Formats: sequence, C-alpha cells, structure tokens
Amino acid sequence: MTLRLAIVEDEAPARARLRRLLAEHADLEVVLEADTLPAALASLPGANADALFLDIALGESTGFDLLDQLPPPWPLLVFATAYHEHALRAFEVAAVDYLLKPFDAPRLAATLDRLRARLADTDPLPAEEDLRRLQAAMPTPAFNPPPLVITERGQRVVVPLDEVTHLVGSGNYVELHTPQRSYLMRATLTQLASRLHPAQFLRVHRSYLVRADQIAALTPRGHGDAELTLRDGTTVMVSRRYREALPEGLRGR
Repeated sequence: MTLRLAIVEDEAPARARLRRLLAEHADLEVVLEADTLPAALASLPGANADALFLDIALGESTGFDLLDQLPPPWPLLVFATAYHEHALRAFEVAAVDYLLKPFDAPRLAATLDRLRARLADTDPLPAEEDLRRLQAAMPTPAFNPPPLVITERGQRVVVPLDEVTHLVGSGNYVELHTPQRSYLMRATLTQLASRLHPAQFLRVHRSYLVRADQIAALTPRGHGDAELTLRDGTTVMVSRRYREALPEGLRGR
C-alpha cells in the first residue's frame, strides 16, 4: 500500500528537508504541498491524502486555524513544529504524532510506522444509534471512588469524580475537565485509568478518558476512527485501537 502524504509548511527549507527524509521510504508518495492556509484549504479536500504533516505556524495563521476550516474527514494528522507548547492541543485533535524540529530520520521513521499501523486498521465503527441504545443499558458502578486531589498554586484542590466529564493526557500530565473549568494534574493517563472504574471512565484513545454517562453521540470518521460528542458539546476522538474500552456492541466488527 502506498502511503499518500500531504505537507502544509510555510518554510521552503523545512519542506525540502522533509521531502528528502520521506524519499528514503519507497512506499510513500507526497501528493500535495502547500505553504499557506488558503492554499491548503483549496487543495486538501481533493488530494485524497492518507496523512497530513502540518506545521503550527503558517504565517499569520496556524495549523489549528486550518483544521477549524477543513471539512471532515481529515487525513491522519502529524504536527511538525518548533513549538513544544502546543502538544496537548495537538493530541486533543487526535494527532498521531507531534514532531519537534529538527527531527531526524529515525524519529520520522517511527512516525511513519505509526501511520502505517493506523491505516492498516480500517474496520468500520458501529452506527450512532447503537451507541445511544447501549449507553442507556450501561451499568452504573456500584461504588463511590475517592475524589482526585491535585496541587494548584501550592494548595490542595479536591476534584470530585462526578464532576469530571473527560480527561486529556499528554506525557506526565493530565487535564481534568469539568463543566466549570479544567485542572492540570501531574500523572500519566494510564496511572489515572488504573484508579478509575472501567465502566465509569472509558479509555477511548491513548490521550482520552471519558465518563460513560456523558456520551451523547458518536460520529464515524475516516480510517476507522470516530468522534464522541459529550453532553456539554465537547468533542473527543475515539481511536479504533481502543474499541475494547467500549461496551460490547460498540466495538467494530
């Protein structure tokens, strides 16, 4: 299978270097290059790209501006940028990887392996009506787990679990989201998942846990992924890899 790639990068030297590194892989084809947001918006929908290498800074615009205007389904996303501070937001839009410039050939090869693995898993997800039906029958945990305690500006803050709608992980930190605000906790998402009841908080992506009773809808996306809409309107990506976290019947067949 040929991996069809698009590159959106405003710096010509960076585009040229990425092309040189990609040329070492025989199963790749660069089908699109764009250096501005308007050029990318005009070309990407018809490019049929499997994956998009996207810079954060695009002149006066950003890669996130592009995603806000790009109609779904998106290609698989890989951010390639010099700005480390946007990593959490990148994974909130379900990026497959986040490459910090200057990255080398082995680091890029690892990213390409991730893309190949994602594209190889293409089973369809169940329809939205299945989600609604099964969520209504989802069992409620028979115990009250203790709240999460975080340190914020030198103070201990107690965050009750029944207020948490979803959790977003990035490295050694997790954002706890409630309807009122979010909190930053020093922990990995895997560590928190081990402390939470698996019927109450579902691991739907390597970067996301969602509270099961907050799920309102599911919309299938490309490459077997989907988008969950929570009751407060928040959207969260669900990865096909984590289908086993969903109740039986929501898993791909």
